Amino acid sequence: MPFFRAGTGIYFFAHVPKCAGSSVEDYLRDRFGRPGFVDNRFLRRPEAERWTRTSPQHADWATVERLFGPDFFDGAFAVVRHPLSRAVSAYHFQVEVEKTAPAGIGFGDWLQEMRARQARDPFAIDNHFRPQTDFLPPGCTLFHLEHGVDALVPYLDRLTGTTGGPRAIGHTNRRGAGKAAPDPAAAALAAEIYAEDFRRLGYRPDRPDPVAAPPALDPRTVAEAAAARARSARPDRRLAARVRRRLRRWAGA
Repeated sequence: MPFFRAGTGIYFFAHVPKCAGSSVEDYLRDRFGRPGFVDNRFLRRPEAERWTRTSPQHADWATVERLFGPDFFDGAFAVVRHPLSRAVSAYHFQVEVEKTAPAGIGFGDWLQEMRARQARDPFAIDNHFRPQTDFLPPGCTLFHLEHGVDALVPYLDRLTGTTGGPRAIGHTNRRGAGKAAPDPAAAALAAEIYAEDFRRLGYRPDRPDPVAAPPALDPRTVAEAAAARARSARPDRRLAARVRRRLRRWAGA
């Protein structure tokens, strides 16, 4: 789970897999320097050479607390997502990118298979199947992905007492939309598996958006984010950002 230093404080980003974690990590790197406890080349190493069961950035909170203690960090925040939407995203990622799931397996069958697998191995598929609540320390400030991530920028301004760096968070691993909706049986199974996420994170199985209203953003924050996104949308900026990200991941930085 990434952490970073700003001024005299050390702050913790609870990276929940499939909740814009890579995008936030890239933003933190651009603003505060390389975060600690991140290894983007972890899964490229032979299994016998890996020092732990998951990549550091996907460690659950119980593991982080054992390593650092409960009071090591001066603040903590996370981005969370509707549990069903996150499960669908994890399914497609494992089928299409990581290739850990059998070709042609349906979402409901994958959920059943992964529930049985995680009962044997809680760290399966780099913690992508694990409930979101497992990643969150007590008192963690939550941001809902459905509301966007613009509110993170002024939050970090207040948290760290700084206002430098980028004024918008980009999209590092954006993938195509248009995925098929799960059938009712699969959706009900996801609601059962992630019941604690639904209970604690402000979501309901029968609606796609969070129960809470989106955070209010002042006009200056909105204008700065829009201007930053317009600049980053220029073809030369997109190409430069893509090359920079690939070089970082190749180097493990």
